[in-house]
Formats: sequence, structure tokens, C-alpha cells
Amino acid sequence: MYEDIRSNKIRTGFIVSIFVIVVTLIIYYICMAFDLGIVSIIIALIFSCISAFLSYYNSDKIILSMSKARPATHEENQKLVNILEALVVSSGLGITPKLYVVEDNQPNAFATGRDPQHSVICVTTGLLEKLDYYELEGVIRT
Repeated sequence: MYEDIRSNKIRTGFIVSIFVIVVTLIIYYICMAFDLGIVSIIIALIFSCISAFLSYYNSDKIILSMSKARPATHEENQKLVNILEALVVSSGLGITPKLYVVEDNQPNAFATGRDPQHSVICVTTGLLEKLDYYELEGVIRT
């Protein structure tokens, strides 16, 4: 498990590096088109580093807003909340991930967040309607 975590962190670092390089080159060429000279590379690096930083630290908020997810409530999504609480207790996790629901007929689920303190589990209403308790528990567990 720890090897997978390490591998994912290396891949994330590689992807962020590629992102910074590509955005830097794009902004650099745009600045060169306006004939800004050597200042172009400085502007490009600053812009790409700021955008990479903001994307990394707001990734969970970005994906939740793009998917129009709403927080799951105990009243509306009692089965889902109970499953998550039971899994948190049985696994010994110290932090409960936030739980969100997306209004969509397609059965789907995803997890996001940069660390356990910012972890989010999101499921669609289609998944909630189509799966029974144990099937839904299996999806949330993985």
C-alpha cells in the first residue's frame, strides 16, 4: 500500500511538472508575440506556478463544483451515511471523508482530495438507486 502511495505521489509530481512546463511555454510564446522580451519567461513562470498551486490546493472544490455535487445529509441519504460511518469505524480511520451526491442517473462514484483531511467521496443518485446496501458498501470501500 505504501509503495502505491509513493508511486502516486511521484506520478502527481511528474504531471504537475509537465503542466508547469506546458503552461510556461504557452504564456511565454504569447508574451513574445507582444514583444515583451526577457520579461516573458518570468511572467510565464509566475503564472504557471500560481495556477499549478491553486489547482493542487483547490482540486476537490473544483471537481465538486464542476459535477454540481451537493453534501449528503443524514435525512436524505441515511443508507450512504451509515455505510461511510461503519467503514470509518471498522477501518480505524481518524478522519471521516466528506460525502457528496451528484444528481445523475448514471451509476458512478469517485473520490478526490489531496490528503485525508480534504478527502471527499462522491456518488451519483443512479448508483444509490441501483445498488443494494452491500453493493454500495463495496463501492464505497474501494
